[in-house]
Amino acid sequence: MSSISRLALIIKEDVNREESFIINLYSNLLNAWFKLVIWFGIPFLLYLLITWL
Repeated sequence: MSSISRLALIIKEDVNREESFIINLYSNLLNAWFKLVIWFGIPFLLYLLITWL
């Protein structure tokens, strides 16, 4: 149980810092997911538009 509280304390201290590892990681993952959606989503929408017409 103490290891969970220690982990929660480490995460809390990391998130409160300006150069937080967790927030930077989350930001990078979100940015990569957005790029994937754009790169694969727009051609797919164009494909749907072409096949629908």
